[in-house]
Amino acid sequence: MMGLLSRLRGALHRPSYYSHEEELQAVADHDGEGKSPPSWSVVSHYRIGPVEYFLYRGGDGVPRLMVREPEPIDHDRLVYVATGLTKPRDDRESYLAEKYRSGYGKIYPLMLDPHIEEISYTGSTKNVIVIHKEVPSRWVLTDIKLTDEEANGIVVELARKAGKSVSIVSPYAEGLTVEGHRISVSFMNEMSRFGSSFVIRKYPQKPFTIADLLANKTIDPVAAAYLWLIAEAQGFIIVSGAMGAGKTTVLQSIISTLPPYSKVVTIEDTPELVVTGPLWDSLVTRPRTPGEEVEEITLEDLLKFALRRRADYVVVGEVRGREGKLLAQAAASGYGAMTTLHSDSPQGVIMRLSMEPIALPPLFLSSIKSIVQVKRLQATGGRAVRRVTEIAEVENGNSVIIYRYGETGISDLIERSRELEWAAERLGIGDIREEMEARTKFLESVAGRSPEELRAELAKFYISRYGDMI
Repeated sequence: MMGLLSRLRGALHRPSYYSHEEELQAVADHDGEGKSPPSWSVVSHYRIGPVEYFLYRGGDGVPRLMVREPEPIDHDRLVYVATGLTKPRDDRESYLAEKYRSGYGKIYPLMLDPHIEEISYTGSTKNVIVIHKEVPSRWVLTDIKLTDEEANGIVVELARKAGKSVSIVSPYAEGLTVEGHRISVSFMNEMSRFGSSFVIRKYPQKPFTIADLLANKTIDPVAAAYLWLIAEAQGFIIVSGAMGAGKTTVLQSIISTLPPYSKVVTIEDTPELVVTGPLWDSLVTRPRTPGEEVEEITLEDLLKFALRRRADYVVVGEVRGREGKLLAQAAASGYGAMTTLHSDSPQGVIMRLSMEPIALPPLFLSSIKSIVQVKRLQATGGRAVRRVTEIAEVENGNSVIIYRYGETGISDLIERSRELEWAAERLGIGDIREEMEARTKFLESVAGRSPEELRAELAKFYISRYGDMI
């Protein structure tokens, strides 16, 4: 034990060029289960079944992920367990059998980990890389390496799971797997310099709700109460921010406050949004596939289709083109509308909407009720945090800031907002201050609750407000 401690102390003083392999050697196989990163470098250590995950910082400061799987079992027994001819003796055998059946090969533990949002392999380093929730918007190098044959096999299997095929003739494919994961693959060296490659955008297992964002302080209860009112009144809400700022997460959380008796249609390129209520219609685009006579289905096509499905709310994952104009028209026609847009400010949102390819006429800008600005900020210790920093409304074609994180209370918000009066009138609310205070208190009480608990409490809330109408 003393020898281990001395090695760790020495590691703390090693220079920045200290390599990954040397780090692992710094901690010998002292526990009999294989090498581990030095304890001082570990950011997060967790288990999922019999698999251990170590998220740590290398000597160069770059985040890395190590995956420690259980020892393999005899191949014949593995086949017997996987095919159901023999029952597994323990969790280890159950895991290995599931991995064998999955078709994901070496990346199976990454598919299993709910902390991992995206998985990518390009062949340039042979290492698989991931986007991990603990290190948002940064790629993390894993210790999982693929040979060319393994990469080829995974690409073929991913394409198959999405109902596609890849070959030298048609060397790439995109699609949606049965589990809901969005995949993009290329085969061998036909179009990728380093051989077969793939990107997997994983479908979230547990949706973020307003309760989660309140618990981690991404949004405060006053702002959440305001957005809840605007959303319930079927206002047009745009969530703005840079890539990786958390736009989709905030949009998802606003959706979680909608009345459980409302029908919600979501329209996305990559399925990420989850509606916890029963009245959910999820539509996903279909790209044109090379070598196949398959009609492309765009966001604009799906939006036109959605407007004929008698929805209460239409949510587009992200607008980039002409679908933005169509969504604004839907909002002006009385549909609840929500979306995200890449921009660094509410005024930037208006500029983007006014320019090609969206080119929203000034008349339709007035249909926007709220612009929610989300930013990724540096916190203590170098960690990144996401915050709803501002909320703006549109007045005479310009953005007017009505809320700033940590600075705006209920009284200030009511005084600055024009749209709260609109929402109160639409919902039949007599005293907007009393309503805002009640909703703020309610949101404070549900912070950190599970999606099921939040949904139950919301149902009670809506019944208490509109009991005879539900």
